[in-house]
Amino acid sequence: MKKAYVNGTIYTMKEEYDTCSAFVVEDGRFIYCGDDREARILAADGELEDLHGQTVLPGFTDTHQHLLAYARDLEKVHLEHASSIDELKAMIKEKVQTLKPGEWIQGAVFDHEKFHPPVLTTKEDLDAVAPNNPVLITRYCLHTHVANSAALKLGGIDRNYIPKVKNTVEFKENGEPTGRLYDQAAADLAAMIPDRFASHQAKMDAIENACRELNKVGIIGVHPIQAKHCDLFEDIGVYQDLAKQHRLTARIYAGFDELPGCGIKSGLGDEMVQYGFYKLFMDGNLGGRTAYLNEPYSDDPEQCGVINHTQEEINKLIQEAYDLDLQIGIHTIGDRAAEMLLEAIEKAYFPNPKKNVRFRLIHMSLINESIIQRMKKLPVIIDIQPMFVSTNVRWSESRVGHERAKYNYCWRRLIDEGFLLTGGSDAPCESFDPLKGTYAIVTRQGLDGYPEEGWFPEERVTPYEALSMYTKNAAYASYEEHIRGTIEAGKYADFVILDKDVFKVPHPEIKNISVLRTYLGGNLVYEKGNSSAHFLNSFPV
Repeated sequence: MKKAYVNGTIYTMKEEYDTCSAFVVEDGRFIYCGDDREARILAADGELEDLHGQTVLPGFTDTHQHLLAYARDLEKVHLEHASSIDELKAMIKEKVQTLKPGEWIQGAVFDHEKFHPPVLTTKEDLDAVAPNNPVLITRYCLHTHVANSAALKLGGIDRNYIPKVKNTVEFKENGEPTGRLYDQAAADLAAMIPDRFASHQAKMDAIENACRELNKVGIIGVHPIQAKHCDLFEDIGVYQDLAKQHRLTARIYAGFDELPGCGIKSGLGDEMVQYGFYKLFMDGNLGGRTAYLNEPYSDDPEQCGVINHTQEEINKLIQEAYDLDLQIGIHTIGDRAAEMLLEAIEKAYFPNPKKNVRFRLIHMSLINESIIQRMKKLPVIIDIQPMFVSTNVRWSESRVGHERAKYNYCWRRLIDEGFLLTGGSDAPCESFDPLKGTYAIVTRQGLDGYPEEGWFPEERVTPYEALSMYTKNAAYASYEEHIRGTIEAGKYADFVILDKDVFKVPHPEIKNISVLRTYLGGNLVYEKGNSSAHFLNSFPV
């Protein structure tokens, strides 16, 4: 049955300021976008809804999430509001009181940069409140972790422990571990924790709940990414089974850090679940000083970061995936890691340039002039995380100094150079609310409005450019620009209705805009204030 939506302020996102007042939906797709009169005529034998001038946008897609990790994190102690070690300890202590001795405690999304002073927690802090329970807490970046003595003992991490990967366990001068772990060492310890989500059914339930949370902020598409070295796993079968049972309320384009078998190519799947791309990890992150830099960190002159692959290894991995015609996405944050990555891509692409290749450069946080010029010669998309600038604004410059910081999150410059940027969150590292991400990249401020003039304000982008990253640019990244990402006849009827016009409110108010309703394929999957809104119908193929 046709349904017409009329009297709206509908931003199609085809071009800036392109609007219409009405559209008609049938069988999960837009069949008409234009004026009220024609929409009413076309759906004369169907349903009609008056939007009363409300703002409508295409549904949002998050191009970088660890969705299963987020779903599991809903069960952890959330530490994002801890502004001191004492507050963090109090939250852990409260959790201890609900458990038996020996039961594990996991904490998520703390940020020691909020502490005064900004000192990273140690095992002694955790021992003080949880002497009889193993504890592992994870910084919001997912690269830095802290374990208490009980957890370290279970993991065999002591004076004699030799980590698989260098610099992933921190030791005191006397050889005793501090409890601070990074990447692989933390993943090995986390693997020992009993998994309450081990069963297929438990994962399905967790993902369904997580997608419902995404729908609340207008997200109807996700690119979930596996990162085994950080204990971040994905399971495409979970998404497929949810879709079969009509319980999946977001379109999935998944990335995995292992080559697929059976000759699988990017795009295998259907309109709800696809195998997306091969994911590689070059380095760590700036917060934990594990991003791989050309020059030492300004606030730690002995440290240049950590690289996960030699040049020869990354050349081989990218060449192998390129030869298999897989889309490739590469996590790269430091400038030296970016240079190594570009060398590997150049070696694969220039001798054999294939049509419609879309390399995805993920993060590309700290770059330089040479990197920009090299990227311009390659078919690359840059997957950024707008919230990074907001949450990192108080400490980013201390890591790399003022001059290098000019090239940290220099998104205005990249857009002006002609690069296509997509919007992701890296959740559970950051908030996945696209409107908060839009606020961050438009204002270059923290959610508290700091700094008043914006951090490197010359790098601000417009609301249209920011929202394009979550809509049509995201669709392009997954080769789906012909079926979604804008409001046009023939595309999937994925759209959101907002309580305010994002293009007309003052920029600082964008973060306070709410999603009233979210639609996936014409079906209501979220309505503010209505917990019974649910997905009923299957999609046409």
